[in-house]
Amino acid sequence: MAGGPPCQGFSTLGNKVSSDPRNTLFATYARLVSRIQPKFVLIENVNAMITMYGGKFKDDVIDTFEKIGYHTDYLVVDAADYGVPQNRKRVFFFGYMSNHKFMFPVPTHGAELKPYKILGDCIMDLVDKKDVKNHIRLNHSQKVIARYKLIPEGGKLPPPQDLPKSIRRVNFGNSYKRLDRKKPSLTMVPGNNAFPIHPTEDRSLTPREAARIQSFPDKFVFMGDRRSQCIQIGNAVPPRLATILGKKIYKYLLVKTPKNTKKPKTITVNRKIGQDSLPLSKLSTLSNEMGFIDLFSGLGGFTIGMSKGGWKPLIMVDNNQYVAATHKHNFPSLVFMQNDLSLAKNRIKICRMFDHKKVGIVVGGPPCQGFSIFGKRRFVNTKKYDPTSDVRNQLIFAYFDVIKRIKPRWFVMENVPGLASLEDGKLLKKLVMRFKQIGYNSAEYRILNMADYGIPQTRKRLLLIGNRTGHIIPWPKKKFFEFPKEWQTSYITVGQTISDLPEAVLPGEKNNSGITCHIAMKHRPNLVARYMHVKEGSRLNVEELPNELKVGYRTDNVKNYSHVYKRLDRNKPANTMVPGHNAFPIHPYYDRSLTVREAARLQTLPDDLEPMGPRQEQCIQVGNAFPALMAELIANCIMKAEKNNWRPGNVPKSAYYSLLDSPVHANGLVAKNGA
Repeated sequence: MAGGPPCQGFSTLGNKVSSDPRNTLFATYARLVSRIQPKFVLIENVNAMITMYGGKFKDDVIDTFEKIGYHTDYLVVDAADYGVPQNRKRVFFFGYMSNHKFMFPVPTHGAELKPYKILGDCIMDLVDKKDVKNHIRLNHSQKVIARYKLIPEGGKLPPPQDLPKSIRRVNFGNSYKRLDRKKPSLTMVPGNNAFPIHPTEDRSLTPREAARIQSFPDKFVFMGDRRSQCIQIGNAVPPRLATILGKKIYKYLLVKTPKNTKKPKTITVNRKIGQDSLPLSKLSTLSNEMGFIDLFSGLGGFTIGMSKGGWKPLIMVDNNQYVAATHKHNFPSLVFMQNDLSLAKNRIKICRMFDHKKVGIVVGGPPCQGFSIFGKRRFVNTKKYDPTSDVRNQLIFAYFDVIKRIKPRWFVMENVPGLASLEDGKLLKKLVMRFKQIGYNSAEYRILNMADYGIPQTRKRLLLIGNRTGHIIPWPKKKFFEFPKEWQTSYITVGQTISDLPEAVLPGEKNNSGITCHIAMKHRPNLVARYMHVKEGSRLNVEELPNELKVGYRTDNVKNYSHVYKRLDRNKPANTMVPGHNAFPIHPYYDRSLTVREAARLQTLPDDLEPMGPRQEQCIQVGNAFPALMAELIANCIMKAEKNNWRPGNVPKSAYYSLLDSPVHANGLVAKNGA
């Protein structure tokens, strides 16, 4: 079984962030391997994944396949060393069940071997040809062509100060590099304009020229528009290299050796923090300066994401007994304290643990039900509910008190969007001012839609981020769109996220899938009958119900409120997962509400995270959680801001192009192009 799960998040030409949703596709690939149990597994990926974040991803691949029952070897291979006219370094993992060690093929080209295949011999005969499939030239603007004319063969665009003002720009990627006919090509990377410049003509390569460099025969035709062809070609494993690997594996197959006696088993892939794998084995050596504290931690969304992003978990704090049980079960190696942070003595007790110690980040989501439009705030006009007097709302100031005492370099506070409008925004402005008074002069808040960042849920959350280091607030760039343009990526959908799960079992039935918390509610017959009247992606229309279904169990008439009678659409993200026993929406095609596991998937929580307690408490924990993927993305951005010393006026445009959202001016408007 061979494959190359998308890897752009590891690429040296991409974001280099662990939180790229495409990186998690390895887990899906591994689940397929565990079920199919092929003799061999061959995986290709960018070579950066073996070193990024201390080799976290490389170790995860090896650990995962070891648990399934495979020995795993890996090697970084340059395609040019095997007769491909391209310097393309990729890491290959080979998994096998035999006790006989696999040896990768030795290079055939290079020093003291056959000479490298050069570009000129590969594509120059195509210059004057026009009737070749996929040989589509891009219509560049006159400004781009003027830049191309200044680039010598084998060179790159001169520095901006050496360019005429009318065509001045910063060079990045392969877009402004001209190939050399006498050398192998640069790596072909996917994208419409990402292919480098032809060695003699003032244009980028055509898809056919790039395909030749990738060792595809001319009879192999790529479908779709030009951009789609470029992406297919840039992502491909060179067929010549695949042939050499395939022959080596076939010879290995013919060797008669005793099989590995270790019995393979079906597993879930995402591992529990603190158990048998990363990230603690890698993170435990970090100082507290790279550590974080998770207040009001819930079941651990922030903890999981921040840890995956390379930060060391120091302590998790929450006052819920079921959350405490969840932490004990899932994160036994992490320090957890069950404490009511509304009490000053408890806050002081925690803060004293970090006296004279430098802490990197304090994160947390103080309970927000008092601010939420789904909570008592709905009754602000009808029942004279006062959100400012709700004891739960005062916990944001308890969070502030911990920041004031511990003085971390950064803080990240999460809450519902309703906080921004409470008291006409005065409460939030007061909080920001307090943070600035204690040294956090860089402090900003934004309301973010999680779907814009690869979370399969249109969940809006307010994030307040601050630092006392003077760095910019590195807001992550939106990479997913409801209505994407041709070059953009669409929202991650419910179908993409949960459709691979096995059918849920009913309470009391035996679960053989290995997937925990995937238990369907045993709904009452009338409720199921109502569900059957709810179309995919729609709400219940009470007026269209038969009379016998309009009468509820506890009230005279059935009412459609919240998300209880909302069926998800498999082709769209989910609506917000709200905590509660029955508050999860209806499955896209089953006549039941979501299981805890399905809701956890939509919160980007790993399958190995198992909430403890009765079903209702599990639902509350999952619904209250901060999406782990978003926490990881924030962790990545903060780490990069510190590592690259991104301060106001000192952030490259390339960072705003690929990783960061535009900054906010003093007038509150979002700047364009990183200005």
